[in-house]
Formats: sequence, C-alpha cells, structure tokens
Amino acid sequence: MKSKLSNFFALAISAVSFGVISTPPSLAEGLAAGSTFVDCDYCPEMVVVPAGEFVQGSDKVESGHVDEKPQRTVKFARPFAVSKFEATFAQWDACVADGKCPKADDAGFGRGKFPAVNISWPEAKAYADWLAAKTGKPYRLISESEYEYAARAGTTTAWFWGGNDAKSKTCEYANLHDEVGKKAHPNYVWSHVLCSDGVAENAEVGQYKPNAFGLHDMLGNVREWVADCHIIGYAGAPVDGTVRKHDGKCEKRVVRGGAWLDGPSTARSAYRYSELEEMKNYQTGFRLARDL
Repeated sequence: MKSKLSNFFALAISAVSFGVISTPPSLAEGLAAGSTFVDCDYCPEMVVVPAGEFVQGSDKVESGHVDEKPQRTVKFARPFAVSKFEATFAQWDACVADGKCPKADDAGFGRGKFPAVNISWPEAKAYADWLAAKTGKPYRLISESEYEYAARAGTTTAWFWGGNDAKSKTCEYANLHDEVGKKAHPNYVWSHVLCSDGVAENAEVGQYKPNAFGLHDMLGNVREWVADCHIIGYAGAPVDGTVRKHDGKCEKRVVRGGAWLDGPSTARSAYRYSELEEMKNYQTGFRLARDL
C-alpha cells in the first residue's frame, strides 16, 4: 500500500475544494479503507468504507418503532466508497450547468459548500446517473443498509458518538435542533439537545467532527435520500447491503440521518422514515456511494 500511496501523490493532477488531491480514477480501486479520493474536479470527495458486518435496526430498549425491526445482521463482502460530505450546491450546480439537473432553491441558506436541498428523489438519482456517465465510474445513491453501516461506523449505540450518556457531545458531531435552534425557531416545540453549536439552521458541510469511518454529517444537518423504496420493517429485506427490491411503482423512498430541526430521537443511526418521491424541501439532501 505504501507504494500505491506514493504513486497516488506522484500522479496527483489538481487540487479541488476541501484541499483534496484529484487522482486518476483507476487508482481508487487500490486504496485502503479510510483513504479518500476524487475522480474529477466537480466530483464529491469519496471515502473508502471497509467490508464488514453490523446489526441493522434497533432493539426495544432504544426504540419502539416497528419500522426499525426486526434487527438482523447485514454483511458487506467488499469495501465501497461513500461521499465524505452531503452533496453540496457546488456539485449540484455543475450538473445544472451541464443541462442535466434542474435548478434548486437554496432557501436562502447559501450555495457553494452548503448541502444541496430542495431536490426530489428522482432528481437526486438523476444527478448520480449524470456523474456516473461523466466519469465512467459506478456512482449511485447509497442503499439504506449502506447508510446505516456507514453512519454507525462500527458502533452499536443510538448515535455514533455514544448513547444517552453522551448527549452532551451531540453539538460536536451533529447539527441538530439544539439551544441555538430552539431560540431561533421557538415554534419548534419537539425535543432538542441541551447544547449549543452556534448554528440554528443548515451549516456548510464538514463543520462537525466525523465518525470513525471519516464521514461527516451522517446524522444531522440535512436529511438524506437513500436508494430504497420504503417498506415497513426489515422482514424479507436483503442482508448483503444491496437495495431492497419492490413490486410496482414506489411512491415513497426512505430518508435517513435527521436534519438541523430534528431532535436526538429522530436522528439516531437506526431511525428511518419515508417521504413521497417527488417531495423536496429545505431540510432534505443526499449523498452518493460508489462501487470499487
């Protein structure tokens, strides 16, 4: 691996946002888990996630939601890559400029490094298809099992930074509905975290500490579309990390991760909910996966 990493820096061709070096796509397949790469100037930075297994869903102690049950072990035979950050407006606008994605309203939060929002599930998939076609690499929307595996990053607690005893650390790792958000939006009366991160709404990606896989904002900031159609519970779902098959048209897709106006109970690693495919709002975005 040392020689491959040496070649990586020798073959570096340009610097892109977040200080990442662009590398020839063929080199990415040989990188170790935890390594990062980008395939083009307008591509997201990708993190190599290791092969492994985890228990998906929650037990009755953590949550009574039937949608998160039954728990089952999901195994990933091969590593895959996940975008380090939520898709940004800078990346989305590159697709817009190419005529393959529609313009999206930033709701006044900002563009550039802010997460791309007001994007429906079909539009998010169209972006992934566009990037795959432009680079010749297998970019796609992340599957639901991949998302939870990547969000947990080897942990079994409700949040990747810990359980109930670690809620005081929430503002270090996630942009959720906290004391600052409660003050800015007093009408949001549901649960909030008892800490302050100085951000009341959407934040630029990467402002919070990553999980053990090196991924940022897997919980909080904006909710994220995944590839799967929503089916209640996990009975009959695949255990190899692939997208769950469904019959007929899928009207609702799974959304994961929680947003800046979610409290801790709706931003757990296991928490899942559904939205109409055509839904778009200022608190929902997406991130990509890529086969290696």
